[in-house]
Amino acid sequence: MKELLYLLVFVITTLLVVIIYDLIFSRKKQVMVRLENIQSMTPVLEDDEVLRQPLVERLIKPAYKNFLKFIGNAAPKQIREKYENIINNAGSPKNVTFTRIFGIQIMLSLLLAGFLLLITKNNIILVLFAAVLGFMIPISLIKTKADQRKKKITRSLPDLLDLLYVTVEAGLAFDMALKKTADKMPGPLSEEINKTLEEISIGRNRKDALRGMVNRTGVEDLSYFITSIIQTEQLGSNITNMLRIQSTTMRQKRRQRAEEAATKVPVKMLFPLVFFIFPSLFIVVLGPAVIRIVDTLGKVF
Repeated sequence: MKELLYLLVFVITTLLVVIIYDLIFSRKKQVMVRLENIQSMTPVLEDDEVLRQPLVERLIKPAYKNFLKFIGNAAPKQIREKYENIINNAGSPKNVTFTRIFGIQIMLSLLLAGFLLLITKNNIILVLFAAVLGFMIPISLIKTKADQRKKKITRSLPDLLDLLYVTVEAGLAFDMALKKTADKMPGPLSEEINKTLEEISIGRNRKDALRGMVNRTGVEDLSYFITSIIQTEQLGSNITNMLRIQSTTMRQKRRQRAEEAATKVPVKMLFPLVFFIFPSLFIVVLGPAVIRIVDTLGKVF
């Protein structure tokens, strides 16, 4: 009987606590429920979420994107095409587009010009020089990377043609031989070949895909090779003979370039010799003699 009484007291006490809690905090609960309903119903609080973001996300990045969009729309078509060709020749680095490069050029030009304007105090020539320098640096870096990539493709093309010729002569189809050769010789040329083969496999016209590789690289020797492939396929000629001729021609061109570079070495060495090596040599050889002459003349006079 006592156990039942204790249980009844416990239940009544619990109910009283729950009721008192509900009476005290009922208004707060109603407010919370209403706020939750309003948050789920009205889009106004979405702006609150935006306002909670950092200042960079809310103001600076949208302003920067609008600035890039304005530049892209205002730039002439010829300049856009020129920049896009340079970016493609450089291998289309990540996050590098015409609008980004052009925007960086403008901002870097203004930044350097403003910095020198504060330091030099209205020296217009230096300010203009800094503005031009800041404008040229980004695109010069991309051009340098594009030129280096072109040189790598030009140097690797003869070796790739030799291996491709051997592979085709062994009996593989041209596309399969091209794939095997690209896998054996990693580099920018192999990357472009694999990209071209992927475009052909997904349905792009073969001629357009090959021409696209030429446009992306901008290498003259590769253009001759691709033109020979297209003409051979159109005329139905033997592709093995074409590969043998192209391989021999490319090796001869590489040898001629090496000989041309060797003939330029003496001219390139002239300026370091005159301005750096000869003065040091004269100091080492004639220095002691000059010191003795000065000492002797000092004793005489």
